[in-house]
Amino acid sequence: MGRGVWRRGWLRRALLVHFCVLASACERAPEIAAPAPDTLGDVAEEAIEMPASIVDSEIRYDLGPALEALEQAVPRTFGDIDTRLQVPSNRRMHVAFAASRSPFVISVDSQRVIVSSVIEYEGRGWYKPVIGPEVSAACGTGNVDRPRARIRLQTVLRLEESWAIDATTRVTRVSPYSDEDRDKCTVTLFRIDVTDRVMHATREQLRRQVRTLDRAMAKVQTRERFERWWRDISRPIRLADSIYLTINPRKVQFGGVTVDSGEAVAHVRLEASPRIVTGNRPNDFELFTPLPALARAPLAGEGMRVSLQAEFGYDVATNLVRKALVGRSLRWQQRVIKIRNVSVTGIGGGQVALGVQIDGAARGLVYLTGTPRYDNASDQLIIPDLSYDLHTTSLLVKGLAFLGDTQIQDALRQYARFPVDEPLDKLRALAERGMNRELADGVALVASLEPVESVRVRATRSALLLRADARGELRLEIDRPVTLRRPGGAGR
Repeated sequence: MGRGVWRRGWLRRALLVHFCVLASACERAPEIAAPAPDTLGDVAEEAIEMPASIVDSEIRYDLGPALEALEQAVPRTFGDIDTRLQVPSNRRMHVAFAASRSPFVISVDSQRVIVSSVIEYEGRGWYKPVIGPEVSAACGTGNVDRPRARIRLQTVLRLEESWAIDATTRVTRVSPYSDEDRDKCTVTLFRIDVTDRVMHATREQLRRQVRTLDRAMAKVQTRERFERWWRDISRPIRLADSIYLTINPRKVQFGGVTVDSGEAVAHVRLEASPRIVTGNRPNDFELFTPLPALARAPLAGEGMRVSLQAEFGYDVATNLVRKALVGRSLRWQQRVIKIRNVSVTGIGGGQVALGVQIDGAARGLVYLTGTPRYDNASDQLIIPDLSYDLHTTSLLVKGLAFLGDTQIQDALRQYARFPVDEPLDKLRALAERGMNRELADGVALVASLEPVESVRVRATRSALLLRADARGELRLEIDRPVTLRRPGGAGR
């Protein structure tokens, strides 16, 4: 009797344990182990035409040698007070004069080079009446103020489309300095006016010499030097390891001439497409283009627009998404799943895959895929179409179907986002520092950039490629002047 009771008790305990094991198995969370999404080929980069950028520049001309050539060609003194000149309208009258001029002074008005001077002179007149001895009188002689006159030459500078410089000089003014009596030389005895004779003689003297200035201007090797500048600004500029700026100039417009400290400054504008790229150094010869003809029409564009391109590694993206998602609980009706880990990878086709390890109402690994986009409102990278991959979807059968609810996908979309402005801002600051530099002897690049805008993102299998536009200003400062040669002399 005792042995039978013991056996029945043992059987009840064994059945109880068995039922408990079965019950525990029934309550255990279903598991899922989705395979990774299929990989695709990378999507080619979309060609986006950047607005034209304008790079202001200038070419300086040292006008000193040309002015020196003119100084030496035009005498400082002319005329002879002892040499009589017959007055054409009256054979009985003769005049004589002696003049001296001040050094030439140069200035620039728009595209005109103005050369001016002041002359002072003395005059004498003679008259032989029909009856009686010859009489004479003078002005400006002795210890009195001499009459004065203004001289002005005007040279129009032009840069031809071929980059040759052309200059045309003419005498634009030889006239009394003022209307005061001092600046009139009228011999009062017979009202013989010497002023007109002095003005005429001075104008003729200048006319014979103005070509000296034109020949000096024509000696400038404008094209040769600007071709060197064109090559200098076409070369890639290293900003940091594997980061380069290319300016990509394509058109040039002439914008007029001004003067600065005795130098003529020819202003030019370059139309360009600046771009910052990462990777290997671009090939110089692929960037070099021939110096284009000088454009007359205004160039398109205003200021500078530069394209910045940076890589955002999936390791960095994964760390950011982990901070947002790991440990977070997602609820659906009476079920709760907890996110244990996540990873972000590129699968090609412009898409990324989000691998999510879960626990709770379901356990295992699921994958969601989507195309990343930049959201300007939140200044973050988002994946608005994030949804379960086909392999994961096929495994969401009875017992796991709740995972496919849009509420869970929407929650993942909400948290799977991260800022990407930091690498672009660092690149912008790096670019601004790198662009402010000396390109060649006497040729400096000066730039400023504003914060980035119009951020675009493209997912490849290896990284997220970020591209953004930055506005700014870019100019070339060329402080070594082109020296105008004296006719027959050497210049640099």
